[in-house]
Amino acid sequence: MQPVLRPTVRVILIDELDRVLMFRHEGSFRVGGLSGTSLWALPGGGLEAGEAHEAAALRELWEETGLSRASIGPCVWLRDLVFEWSGQMFDARERYHVCRVPCFEIETIHQSAIELAEMTAHRWWRIDELAMASSEIFVPTGLAHLLGPILRGAYPNEPLQLQI
Repeated sequence: MQPVLRPTVRVILIDELDRVLMFRHEGSFRVGGLSGTSLWALPGGGLEAGEAHEAAALRELWEETGLSRASIGPCVWLRDLVFEWSGQMFDARERYHVCRVPCFEIETIHQSAIELAEMTAHRWWRIDELAMASSEIFVPTGLAHLLGPILRGAYPNEPLQLQI
């Protein structure tokens, strides 16, 4: 089966308490040495035809969180991976952008039916909570370690190429 190419944007959404928003996704997956039925991922998704990454980031934030005003910051990470999600193979080319926001309540009313079915929970995580939640799967892997410099505002000069 040929993987579907999927240019993707993810948002490292950080609130004023230095918490990072993540969504729990339910569905069978396999990527690298990881497999399971649920994982936590940062907000975001695939680009629509002709859409710029920053525009897609704003659209995805509105759809997934209800946030209508945000300033998308720099791309700090890149990740290319082939993965299987619920029986479909994807070749994702992900760009991760930083976005700092005041604390706000998540609204899921703009999510699609698929998102509502697959994204079963959301949570604002502190970096120490991410480091201790060993029974959960977070993507990208090593997220707590990667977030340290980002939370301090130490962005890389060029986006870091991440593994799984």
